[in-house]
Amino acid sequence: MTRSPGRPARPIWAALALAAALCVAASCAASPGAGSQGVSIRVSPASIVAVARDGASIGPVLVTNPGTFAVDVQGSVEAGGHDPAGVPVHNPVEDPGATAVYVTLDPAEFRLPPGGSRVVHARVYVKRGFSGGAYPVILFRARRVVALPDGNISATSQIAVLTLLTVSPHGRAARLEAVPLLTSVAVEGSPGGEGVRVVATCRNTGNIHASLGGVILIRERDGRVAAQASLASALCLPGCSRELVGLVDPARLQEGTYVAEVRLGGAGREVDSALVAFRVSGGTNVALTRINLRQRETATREGEPPGAPRIARLSVPVVSEGRDLPFEVAVENPDGSRLDPIGYVEIWDYQMKRVGVVALAGTSIAPGAPGVIHLTWPAALSPGYYTARATLQWRSERVSASTAFVVGEGIMVGSKR
Repeated sequence: MTRSPGRPARPIWAALALAAALCVAASCAASPGAGSQGVSIRVSPASIVAVARDGASIGPVLVTNPGTFAVDVQGSVEAGGHDPAGVPVHNPVEDPGATAVYVTLDPAEFRLPPGGSRVVHARVYVKRGFSGGAYPVILFRARRVVALPDGNISATSQIAVLTLLTVSPHGRAARLEAVPLLTSVAVEGSPGGEGVRVVATCRNTGNIHASLGGVILIRERDGRVAAQASLASALCLPGCSRELVGLVDPARLQEGTYVAEVRLGGAGREVDSALVAFRVSGGTNVALTRINLRQRETATREGEPPGAPRIARLSVPVVSEGRDLPFEVAVENPDGSRLDPIGYVEIWDYQMKRVGVVALAGTSIAPGAPGVIHLTWPAALSPGYYTARATLQWRSERVSASTAFVVGEGIMVGSKR
């Protein structure tokens, strides 16, 4: 097995698991009737992992007919991927000449007698200047040579081989890089009541596959960690989205407002993070809260969706150092229904590192009416320059407002917005 220099082995082994799933999915596409009247072919290997270059051969693939009837086999190559749940998908290649990496088969069509085998050679063609990952799916479809009586649909079979190909860059400017980004986070009660389910959806905008995982921190209203869980690891191909799921122990949560902090990791480092506020009521009852993270986080008063609440003011009053740090968040509700505000307030230091986060929750605000939410930062801040940002969640969107303030040696200078 060959892999590109400096590439971690873990994503490749994760891809083999995806290949096995793909072969199972493709086999299920074969029509029923695996008995004496059915058609069944086998392939070996189930996946091919290789560093590819233009004109190079990969494989080969051995196709076998274990049945008792002769079959005609037709091979083809399609573009591979997966859906957010990780279920493999493949689509026809409309124009091989416009594809960065495509594969040809020799032979592409052949007949196999009962118990017979045939070696199929695959050759890779790479468009000049391309580097990154390519994931063609080699499909083999078999049909009985002699047709069965009318009405019997058990005379065809299909199976697939997943290829995981890496094209190394030729210039210093090009590089192999996975760029996973969180696109949404959802928090809900699990169907079986065994916990709080956190679903982080991410998209790989890079040019190579990524093995992703992460952690979930559930913070109480004052920012303290109440519970922690891991996101299940998963492989994400370039251009594809993937859902990573974590389950939080419900025994650690009481009724109230919490903030879920999701930290997405890949290649041994944190690659993205997100915050989502949610409520727990009636024991461990959690209403579905889903936030779209890729929509532009609207600065309040600038192009909010119709009916969206507005943060009219975020203020940090002037207080002496060492004293409690209070915040005031003035919210306007232009919608026609009552608003139960939910969100969070973050503080960032001068290096734009998050110092902490607290939940933002207040009393219900009547339609068309203003409201003010008061909260107190739970810890003393060292002297320095800070930025406070309040975020209000509304449906699947967010609105925010920021303000800067300075903590001096003897006095804290606040600002308003």
